[in-house]
Amino acid sequence: MMNGLHAEVDNRVLRELFLASPVASYVCNREGYLIAFNDAAVTLWGRRPELEKDRWSGAHAVYYADERPMLLEQSPMAMVLNGEEKSREELIIERPDRTRRHVLVFPKVIRTADGQVAGAHNTLVDVTDYKQYEEKQAILSEIVQSSDDAIVSKTLDGIITSWNAGAERIFGYSESEIIGKPITTLIPLYLRSEEEIIIQEIKEGRKVDHYQTIRVAKSGKEIPVSLTISPVRNKQGQIIGASKVGRDISDRIQREQAIQFHAQKLETLHAIGKVISEKMDIPSIIQTVIDSTTHLVAADVGFCFYRMSDDQGQSGLSVAVAAENKDAYPNVHLEEGVIHAIFLRENILRFRDVCRISYLLSLFKAKEGYAAPQIKHCLAIPIRSGDGLLIGAMFLGYDQSDVFDTADEDVMRDIASLVAVTLDNARLFEEVNALNLKKNEFIALASHELKTPLTTVKGYLQILERSEIDQVGRRFLTKALKQLERINALIAELLDISKIEAGKLSFHFETFDMSEMVLDVVETFHFSSQTHTIFVNNTRGDYRVEADRQRIEQVVINLLTNAIKYSPNANSVYVTLECSANEVSVQVKDEGMGMSRDQQEKVFTRFYQVEGTSKMTGLGLGLYLSKEIIERHGGHIGVNSQISKGSTFYFSIPRKQEKQSSL
Repeated sequence: MMNGLHAEVDNRVLRELFLASPVASYVCNREGYLIAFNDAAVTLWGRRPELEKDRWSGAHAVYYADERPMLLEQSPMAMVLNGEEKSREELIIERPDRTRRHVLVFPKVIRTADGQVAGAHNTLVDVTDYKQYEEKQAILSEIVQSSDDAIVSKTLDGIITSWNAGAERIFGYSESEIIGKPITTLIPLYLRSEEEIIIQEIKEGRKVDHYQTIRVAKSGKEIPVSLTISPVRNKQGQIIGASKVGRDISDRIQREQAIQFHAQKLETLHAIGKVISEKMDIPSIIQTVIDSTTHLVAADVGFCFYRMSDDQGQSGLSVAVAAENKDAYPNVHLEEGVIHAIFLRENILRFRDVCRISYLLSLFKAKEGYAAPQIKHCLAIPIRSGDGLLIGAMFLGYDQSDVFDTADEDVMRDIASLVAVTLDNARLFEEVNALNLKKNEFIALASHELKTPLTTVKGYLQILERSEIDQVGRRFLTKALKQLERINALIAELLDISKIEAGKLSFHFETFDMSEMVLDVVETFHFSSQTHTIFVNNTRGDYRVEADRQRIEQVVINLLTNAIKYSPNANSVYVTLECSANEVSVQVKDEGMGMSRDQQEKVFTRFYQVEGTSKMTGLGLGLYLSKEIIERHGGHIGVNSQISKGSTFYFSIPRKQEKQSSL
């Protein structure tokens, strides 16, 4: 009696556990018809099946894990009732609303006391969320592994816990080599204090964004990187570590350095051009050239040999020295025949061991008692005239091979060409001076020899005019005085001779879209300018023009460069395009120092620089050239400005050119 009561209690408990279980479960009889199920199963199936009518499963439809349809008679419950052993299997069940759930099924046979099959019990574990999380993690893992950036995670103690392929590519360590090691493995000794600051920021929940610094690769090479570091939190929201995204910015740094170098190159060439245009003092020009060149190409010592005529017309070889201590080289000398022999077959020569060449060793040997660099390498550049004759040479000495190897030969050629033009011009200038002296002698002689007798003749005629003469005589006398005045006017014209500026700047006209050109120019400034953002307005429209694209682009670049240069305390520049039926206009507005009315009137003149900006680099030629280019296009350029309120430079050019011109 008691055993029966206990069995009844046990059955009731089991039934309550079955029905209240959060895990979906159901029972089928020996024929596979459902005879019991709990609420969790109803929720999972999305429907309530009919007892002893639905067979093997209460789902709307069943699929294999690879999404192939499964017949109900092939379901795990059916297979178990048919005598097959099924411990666990993954399936997909579909609800009436077409949503699907991934489940693990655990079918078990139910036997009677004598071992006969009475039915089967099935437990369904919903693993959909886990599968989705697993797939998401797999996608994230693939993204991390495929990233070109280094993606690394670490503990708050600075121990590396994950390492992607990008990190291996940048730093050279494999995952097995670096996991478990401190992050300081990648930090140079002199920057180790950075890590403490970064960890403190992370512990306080703050993100470190786009932090530029240096890290060390396995090879020992230092790599410039941009780091973004974020806190990593656990499910409870506690910060347990940090994730780092590191980008190798070596290429960007090199681009910036290249832009800076080319800007410095242009400034040097412009400075040399300014000296050449301002005066014809050859020694001063050559000294400026060798000083600028030595600095530009990072040489330790520089010499420039050139031929110069003295006051008596005798020519000889002169030399200009560029060195930190010029007194260390008081008697620089190189035979002219040696210079010609050096450049007999080559244009630019690199001598990698000065000690092995006697004339170079003596050339760079400093005076005893003076501190000077030990020159080991030499770069030699010839200076040739327009007809190819050797008229000078530059010799640049280096102590370090890495600087010597990277010296830019193109820069040398450009500067040597400028020097050659300068020396050619000096020779022509001497010839012009000689001719000018003869011209002045002729004009002085003409003035003296012609004016003296003419003055005498005029005096006689004027005396005669006051005398008593007949009407015919007076008429001829009047004509004679008029002719005399005409001769005097011709002599005055001889004294009024002036030299007209020579030189031409050719134009190549083509049809292009001004807005596309402006956007291209602005895009280049985004890589080079770290201080200003350039906003371009009103780019949609018909901005086609017939013009010299390169020259107009030169104008836009110059206006943008000036806008950035002369607004050091601002960070924005605005470009606006406008068009009409006949012309296209561009405005460049800055928020800089501005100009007075007097300064605005002078700003387009040659070599003019606004007062108070002497510390800013520039030659004062850009706006002058811009004005010439725009006006030769038949356009107009101008400026509106107020002190401390910025400036707006603008220009407009016609859509079509009536005739092609040159400057």
